[in-house]
Amino acid sequence: MEGLIVLNDLFQQGIGVKVLEGIAAGEHTERSLILDIALALAEDRRRDIIRKTKNGLDAARARGRAQLAAAEGNPR
Repeated sequence: MEGLIVLNDLFQQGIGVKVLEGIAAGEHTERSLILDIALALAEDRRRDIIRKTKNGLDAARARGRAQLAAAEGNPR
């Protein structure tokens, strides 16, 4: 997602970009439908990750595990 945000920022500054690989491969000078869709999908994915992380932390706290895992550096 970070790359898409940088790409969008460059377009807003009037800077053309040549993307070598991926869904947006090619030369671009402004936002396109593909970029708009990719940005929307990335933002949706980001919100989903945040929601799942919050739910996981809430569940760990309910079990009394969140502080223990963080203190020990344990990814559980």
